[in-house]
Amino acid sequence: METASTNETERLQREVDRLHARARVLAIIVGVLSGFAGGLIAGMVSRHYGATGLECAVYGGGTFVGFSTFVLFVEEKLKLV
Repeated sequence: METASTNETERLQREVDRLHARARVLAIIVGVLSGFAGGLIAGMVSRHYGATGLECAVYGGGTFVGFSTFVLFVEEKLKLV
C-alpha cells in the first residue's frame, strides 16, 4: 500500500515539475511577444510623428529591448520564470 502511495506522489511531482517548466516557457514567450508589440507600436507612433525609417527602427528596437526586459523582470519577481 505504501509503495502505491509513493508511486502516486512521485508521478504527481513529475507532473507538477512538467507544468512549471511549461509555465516558464510560456512566461518567456509572453515577455518576448509583449516586447514585440511595444516595439511595433513605438515604431508606428514615431513614423506618424515624422521620424525617418532608421529612426523608427531605432525607436522600435529600443522599445522592444526595454519593454521585454521589463516584462521578464516582473515575471521573475512573480516567480514565473
